[in-house]
Amino acid sequence: MVSQRQQPGIACEECRRRRIRCDRRRPQCTACATSGVECIVRDSCPARGPKKGYLKTLQKRIEELEGQLEKQGTSPAPTCQTVDIDGSADNEIQTATPETTDFLQWPAVPVEFPFPTMEPWECFDGSYSGSLLPLPPVDSVLVDSVSELVQMPMECGLMIPPMMHNDLDQLYFDRAYAFAPIIHAHRYRAWSKLPNKSKQRTCLQYAMWTLASSLSSQFHVQGGKLYAKTRQLLHELEAEEPCHQISLEQIQAWALVSIYELTCQDFHRGMMSAGRALRLIQMMRLYEIDMPRSPHTQVDQYQRPLSPSQEDWVDIETKRRTFWFAYLIDRFTSMVDGLHMFFDERLIRARLPAPEANFLSNRPTDMSFLADVVPDGSVEWPHNSLSPFAECIIGATMCGRVLQHKQNAPTRPCEEFCNRHRTLNALLAQRIRMLRIYASLEYPDPIIAFVALTAQIDVLMLYDLIESKPLGTGVEGTQLAQALHAEHQQQALDAVNDISLLVAVLGQHFQMHPLTPILLLLGARFSQSHPELNDAYIKLMPNILTMLQASTGLNKLAQGFLQMLNPQGDTWCGFT
Repeated sequence: MVSQRQQPGIACEECRRRRIRCDRRRPQCTACATSGVECIVRDSCPARGPKKGYLKTLQKRIEELEGQLEKQGTSPAPTCQTVDIDGSADNEIQTATPETTDFLQWPAVPVEFPFPTMEPWECFDGSYSGSLLPLPPVDSVLVDSVSELVQMPMECGLMIPPMMHNDLDQLYFDRAYAFAPIIHAHRYRAWSKLPNKSKQRTCLQYAMWTLASSLSSQFHVQGGKLYAKTRQLLHELEAEEPCHQISLEQIQAWALVSIYELTCQDFHRGMMSAGRALRLIQMMRLYEIDMPRSPHTQVDQYQRPLSPSQEDWVDIETKRRTFWFAYLIDRFTSMVDGLHMFFDERLIRARLPAPEANFLSNRPTDMSFLADVVPDGSVEWPHNSLSPFAECIIGATMCGRVLQHKQNAPTRPCEEFCNRHRTLNALLAQRIRMLRIYASLEYPDPIIAFVALTAQIDVLMLYDLIESKPLGTGVEGTQLAQALHAEHQQQALDAVNDISLLVAVLGQHFQMHPLTPILLLLGARFSQSHPELNDAYIKLMPNILTMLQASTGLNKLAQGFLQMLNPQGDTWCGFT
């Protein structure tokens, strides 16, 4: 005789709810006795399937939801047709998907489907006569989907699902890290998905996503919402905390926001945000992070770092990189209108950034100071192997020296001015020879090509200084100006030819440095003011305009500078 698979009788309500096998013991089954709950057995099972008219009620609630979505400007999801348990076709019901529905607008009371729970093997015991198999409650499935999908708060109508989170993180490290290597990738990923992040880290994360979205066609539309959220978080952070409690993440967020504003919003707004980052750096004294200190030095009111030996090397290196990144923004943006720079090179006591391999793998190494790498009075450059980020810092330093030299130009002959001018010119000539090797490769690093373009623009600025700043009206001043003019004429012509080649090289790279349009503007200004010197100067202008035109869709700086250089346009008075 074949034994039955289960005891005869009806399973208790607790076993039905837990979807486990009930041994049907009376007055209490084993499962209920073990869990200490009351064992309740119903004499008759309720009818399976939803109650009559329930689907119409559900349809009405979905129509109300569609009305709310239409008011918010969100299109409803596609329709699907459902079949009632009696076999008749029900009306079409609009089903909303997690991708298109604002879950915060769902009713506060969860939807309860009156499907009775049952054990899976009971579907085939002959007791079920309906036309549909039992389904799990839809409300529980929807809530689970929402909890898995929505990991970040939905602010400003923006939802950050896990896939978008990962994509934006990867975009930053694939495209933005090349020119903003200020965040340690492994340490960022260790805290990026924690639900209890600090407000400072949340600000930094949104700033990273904002900049990453500007470098992607997929998330370019969301960039405006991410930017608004980042600004909101930064202002809330500064409003809640005392002004002296400054964090490194706060500085990094403002620096990244300034790059986004420069390239996607407004030049002057970007300058203001850069100014906030620079002032916070000054308050934390990051520019002297490697100054020798006593081991017993205490933290001051601005949270100035302790002795470097007491801090983790990656943390110290991150602070160095944050300072140097803001230093680059300060130097290059000051060249647009000849503004005075924020940091004095002579007061910097921070080592140059370490190579990327050392930074990412946490292998400490001692780098040189800026004064040891960029010579001041001599023309001998040390032959050090530096990272592209460090080379960019050296290029920005030379730009700063040329700009400061131009700002301190005398109105009468001065031996000190002439010696400084010749020294800068000799330094640039040697540096150009060093960089020409890397820039002439078939696939040069876009940051190194940017640095090489920086050196060539410096040469043109020195040449323009001699012509625009007459050194007096006497015989001595005239002879001095003629001598310097003769020294620079051929070097400037070579620089123009190299700039044309570098512009073509940079046009082939998607990862072009976002501040490249500033150098193109300076080159175009020089070409406009010297149309009679040589055919090379005349040909340079169309190349620059073509490059700016090709960059207008990705960089607002290029768009503003193109309008500024347009000979048909009106007098430029600011960025749009």
